[in-house]
Amino acid sequence: MNTEVNNQTVSGLVVKGIAFTPLPQPLFDQLRPIDQVMSMLVQSIGPQVNQLIEQTGIPTTEFDRHFLCSTMIELPFTTQSVNWPDIAGQLKEYGEHQPDTFVNAYECASWGYSLRHYLKQAEGQKYQAKYMIVSIIDANVYDFEFWRYNDHWQHSGFGITTVILEVETPLTDEITIGSAVTHNGVAEFATVVRRTMMKKPGAVVALPFFPVNVQMMFEKLLRGQPSLPDLHAKYGHCFGADPWLSLLTHGLSNKIEQPQRFMACSVALNGYYAIAELMLTSDTVLIMNKEWHRG
Repeated sequence: MNTEVNNQTVSGLVVKGIAFTPLPQPLFDQLRPIDQVMSMLVQSIGPQVNQLIEQTGIPTTEFDRHFLCSTMIELPFTTQSVNWPDIAGQLKEYGEHQPDTFVNAYECASWGYSLRHYLKQAEGQKYQAKYMIVSIIDANVYDFEFWRYNDHWQHSGFGITTVILEVETPLTDEITIGSAVTHNGVAEFATVVRRTMMKKPGAVVALPFFPVNVQMMFEKLLRGQPSLPDLHAKYGHCFGADPWLSLLTHGLSNKIEQPQRFMACSVALNGYYAIAELMLTSDTVLIMNKEWHRG
């Protein structure tokens, strides 16, 4: 699988680092007060962000925005059991570069919409975007059965992901976002991925993790386009973290000596999707942490 780039295929979006911390299921042996649970998760998000930044060597003052995305952590906020300003304040104890915005509306695709928003904001303010951080957290904080296993994706996986991205050159068509217009959103998403890849030959796709029947549909619709292995059997469906966990696993298993082009892809149950063309380089920091301790 040749993913090396040349001057004609270089992407302006570079992954500077990816870190992942698996979360156990169940999260605790017994349910705990949600404010306590969220505070404990903050104590893992903050240090992981700092760990990744330190290893990339990027000064913390260089980061313009940091989005915290989630598919399943919505109920604590909508019921006002916790509120975002309090959580953000706890995160700021680890530094001003910690998450400043929480995004849930686009579910698994929230990272892509956050990236698009950041780039549009920079364009509107007429400055060159440089670095941004996206963190993704999916934890079954209420131990709902729906989030443990669902017919749409079968077994779930949980974790905390941090991704540092650099915009090396002004982006053109590296980001594709949208929403399905048919009832079969996953199949429509696959056709969008195929059309996008046809415009960008040589890129390898990092797809979300799904059970075998969906994998077979992807293989059929993508018609032999190069892709990284599906890791559903190992991790389950990890929601918005899937493509980043796929890239992390690939980078840890294969020495990256020259820049390699990929397409990170996510699709949400509600039809939203995000596709980002990007590069891993020999300088990309890759961290697979040990599973979070329940405490």
